[in-house]
Amino acid sequence: MYQPHQHGFAFIEVLCVLAILSILSFFGATHFFVYQKEHQDRQMLQDDMDSLSEALLEARQMAIKSGAMSFVCGGEDCSGIWSSGFEVRQREGYAKEYRRVQFDHDVSVHWQGFPSNKSRIEFLPNGLSSYQNGTFVFCLGRWTANIVLNQSGRFYRSKVRRTGESCV
Repeated sequence: MYQPHQHGFAFIEVLCVLAILSILSFFGATHFFVYQKEHQDRQMLQDDMDSLSEALLEARQMAIKSGAMSFVCGGEDCSGIWSSGFEVRQREGYAKEYRRVQFDHDVSVHWQGFPSNKSRIEFLPNGLSSYQNGTFVFCLGRWTANIVLNQSGRFYRSKVRRTGESCV
């Protein structure tokens, strides 16, 4: 007796394959979105460090070139809240704002050093940081990094590193 060959899949087989694929894609997509968010946080933290580094260099160079004190201050109207952003200014007599950067995401930036709770970093006409030294600690999501400022007005940056848990 002749039996024709069956070409194709049963409806149940197709449903099982689709169910397995949807479960795998759900877990894969979740992992992908978590990875993408962490990568985005790392890049934003790096960009914020770049902005503050450029501001410190700009303020130091401005003080040297102009022969007058300049400073970088944290927060709106130099409130000392570094997490909201910062401003580059010439000394009070000039009252000139050269740059303002506002952080529009949940980055945490705070100053640890001498003197503590410093609302601004001052640069003298010789380029020194007016006996201020310490560390700006940056944190966003699971990423953290530092900018270390010494009394000579120079700084160095640590690499962005991942912490075990959220640091914000």
